[in-house]
Amino acid sequence: MAIATDQTHCARCGAVLMPGAAYCDHCGERTHRAKRLVRAALRVEVLFVGLMFVLVFGFAMIYYFQ
Repeated sequence: MAIATDQTHCARCGAVLMPGAAYCDHCGERTHRAKRLVRAALRVEVLFVGLMFVLVFGFAMIYYFQ
């Protein structure tokens, strides 16, 4: 298991990053931390939409078969 550490330099331009930065102040590139947070947010949204679809489909089937 990898240990998470703060990224100290920008992967694109090499500029020094502030601790906990989400974006590079010099070029605007997202840090590794920001990219992980975006991926996690997308997973939550996809899961939520999927659950809403199942819920609506389930109620529609209950209504249809009554």
